Amino acid sequence: MPTEVILPKVDMDMATGQISRWFAEEGAQVKKGDVLFEIETDKAAMEIDAPASGVLRDVTGKEGVDIPVGAPVAWIYADGEAYGTKQDSAPVSPLATKHDVLSTAGSEAPPFALPGISPTRGEIGQSPSGARATPLARRLAREAGLTLSAISGTGPHGRVVKADIDAAIAKGGAREAPAVAPEAPAASAPAVKAMSDDQVLKLFEQGSYELVPHDNMRKTIARRLVEAKTSIPHFYLTLDCELDALLSLRTQLNAAAPVKKTDKGEAPAYKLSVNDMVIKAMAMALK
Repeated sequence: MPTEVILPKVDMDMATGQISRWFAEEGAQVKKGDVLFEIETDKAAMEIDAPASGVLRDVTGKEGVDIPVGAPVAWIYADGEAYGTKQDSAPVSPLATKHDVLSTAGSEAPPFALPGISPTRGEIGQSPSGARATPLARRLAREAGLTLSAISGTGPHGRVVKADIDAAIAKGGAREAPAVAPEAPAASAPAVKAMSDDQVLKLFEQGSYELVPHDNMRKTIARRLVEAKTSIPHFYLTLDCELDALLSLRTQLNAAAPVKKTDKGEAPAYKLSVNDMVIKAMAMALK
């Protein structure tokens, strides 16, 4: 039976992913552990290995297309195995299996809270102010605007009863202070709205630029940078530094970088930036 190759979940928040590049083509002979394709998520790119050895068939996962996690992207047929039509794969159901249901039968269900009902705190018959009172006395005190904690109860265990409320009303007992309306929060300044793509393009002369579509990772980086710039207050500190020696060293190191072959031709194995040098200096200073 052929082995199904699926799009794995490589990130906790990952629902879909894109195949940025296939390393094996339809009909290619692959071995278990060989790199089949590269997944691109919002955070990183990851190489996916072949789960079995054989011939790669039915490559349905297209490059640059959003694919749901767990969806089949190809099949691997063992050597000598008859190749038929495209395999159908039923989606994995999130429902519990029969074994899962039977294994929980007879176990005690955990306690749960009824919706809309909060647990009772304190002793029944005790008002939020701490005074003990019967439900009727609490209602009468609330209607009369009396403070229960200022009334001496004559009921059992010093509980305030209806007679105590009537006596307090007759004597003109302590009234509750009127509730102070909370001040309305100051209206915050509206966030600066980011410019649209059309507005940005109008800043440049037609034909002086080339539109290159971003991958998912670049889109996420750009979106978060714009959010940080437009929604978080910024202040800037400047400091003048002489970096002539640093820039000279950077040029020498980049020139000495070994050359590697890529799908786009030869390229340096690394390219150091000024930021790399600053991080190195900070690490040395913190030792």
